[in-house]
Amino acid sequence: MKKYHYLLLFLLFIAINGCEKEDITDAYEEATLSVSPESIIFDENDPNNNRITILSNVSWNIEVSNNALEIDKTEGEAGESTVTVTDIPVGQTYMLTVSTVKRNEEDKSVSKSVAVKRPAPTFTSETIYYDNLDKATWTGSSHPYLDQWDGYINATGTGADNIEYTGRTVKIQDNFPSTGYSGASRKNAFYFGGEGAYVTVNNIKLQSGQTTFQLSFGCCKYEGNFDTSADIKVYVSGEGSTQKQITYNRSTTNSWALASAVFTIQGTIPQTLSFTFVGNDYNIRMDDIKLVTSNQSTDQVLNFSPASQICVETPKTLISKSQYKYVTHFAETLTSKKHVRNYTACYDTYRHNPMWVAYPMHECYHEKGYGRTKPDPWRPDPKFAQSEQSIIYPSDWENWPWIPNDNKPTDLFYYWTPYNNIMYTKGHMLRSADRGGANSTMNIQTFYPTNIAPERYLYEEHWTKVEELLSDYWECPDTTYVVTGCYYENDNHKSYDASSWDTPTLGLSKECVIPTARYRVILRTKNGNLRKPISECSANEVMAIGFWFPQKIDDSNPGTTPALTEYAYSVSEIEQMIGGEFEFFPTAPEGVKDQKNLNDWPELNK
Repeated sequence: MKKYHYLLLFLLFIAINGCEKEDITDAYEEATLSVSPESIIFDENDPNNNRITILSNVSWNIEVSNNALEIDKTEGEAGESTVTVTDIPVGQTYMLTVSTVKRNEEDKSVSKSVAVKRPAPTFTSETIYYDNLDKATWTGSSHPYLDQWDGYINATGTGADNIEYTGRTVKIQDNFPSTGYSGASRKNAFYFGGEGAYVTVNNIKLQSGQTTFQLSFGCCKYEGNFDTSADIKVYVSGEGSTQKQITYNRSTTNSWALASAVFTIQGTIPQTLSFTFVGNDYNIRMDDIKLVTSNQSTDQVLNFSPASQICVETPKTLISKSQYKYVTHFAETLTSKKHVRNYTACYDTYRHNPMWVAYPMHECYHEKGYGRTKPDPWRPDPKFAQSEQSIIYPSDWENWPWIPNDNKPTDLFYYWTPYNNIMYTKGHMLRSADRGGANSTMNIQTFYPTNIAPERYLYEEHWTKVEELLSDYWECPDTTYVVTGCYYENDNHKSYDASSWDTPTLGLSKECVIPTARYRVILRTKNGNLRKPISECSANEVMAIGFWFPQKIDDSNPGTTPALTEYAYSVSEIEQMIGGEFEFFPTAPEGVKDQKNLNDWPELNK
């Protein structure tokens, strides 16, 4: 009996120990893990290409080498699972490591790593604008100026659809073709005919995302080493903003060579760019102008944002209208050769007359006196279409100075028709004499329609006296800032342009609204020679004043002329009189525009 009991106990011990051993074996089954693929090239367009398949017999988790590597899950259970990489910075490679979770202290973890890469996009330079100037060759007797012939224009590129060339004393010539650099096109080239000659490439359209650019052009000098700081100066502007000079690199040889500049635009990216090339001597030539996108680093950073464009004399538009078009013209001073702002205009393309013209007054604008170009060089503003501006220039304006016709145009259809039997003259907003220098670009630009409005004052003496006081007494070394504007009480007073007296040009003349008044607002330092910007002056260091000039629009004939001081106002009052459309001198110290101290202005009361 005892033997039987011992046998049962022995069999029971074996059975129990056998079961425990089998259970322990199951608990420590080796962890398995497979991960595919072993590497991923991140695809921002298709998430399916960013998935990782995980197969494991135990739970798992994921660690990333950098938190910038983003995934949709960081852990999972036994079985088959997928993990998707949702983001990784451009140009980076990070590691993603999958590890099995240990079941106890004696368990072994298995790990697999996946490399995730997001390459930087391959940069491909895009041609925005390129012109080799070789569409056709001139066959006439002498080489034409660029405003006499456009057959050379051969502009291509994503932004070249509306390219326009404007300039002065620049010809298209093929007698010294470009050579010696990659891409030299050999045939036509721009020829600069003397100091101050310039050409502007207008309306190069930019695409969204384009911020860094490379400008290049071939150039040469007839004799002497080429000076990149003087022989050709390059300026860029965005949609009429203040021009900014850019520097470029080029060899010093006088032979043909390629010049190149890289620049970046920060802030507001303009829709269009314009480049102005100003020559410093005759016999300088230029060809193969090109603008491309770039990924090069550069310390030439430009900003065309509105806040960076504010000039003291530029009014701020408070009531925007689609019919208003703005333009800024630049020119070289005649002796010091400074590239300066000539004037800025707000032009009404419905009324076909200016709203205002803003300009600085300083001695640098008449370094060679107050000479006026003769004969009057009436011509269209090159930055406006004919339909946008008043046609107060002859049809053969391109033949100025009309030497074969005794210095006179061949037609007289460049006036307005009378209104109420009143003949309105073509009156400068910015006086021609205040941009002295016969035949200079600075003076010729004052004859654009954007600076001209119908003129017939109720009191002629008032307008003339203020013009004389401005140049004779109120101009100062600190710069005097002026805005001359037109006020339209209504749009009922209409005339027609492109007319000879009362005869319009059939099919060409259009309605032009006559202003019922003009005004002028003026700002300067009291001392006149503080040598610091207006924005840095205190209110008691600055003075401002405004004048109102009623126009004659009916047969009224005042017997006497009132004193000019009766038509002197504060700048704030002028703002109110014109309906609050514009704010003048927005950077002036607070309170200055409310002043009207007549004694501050020399000779005003005489």
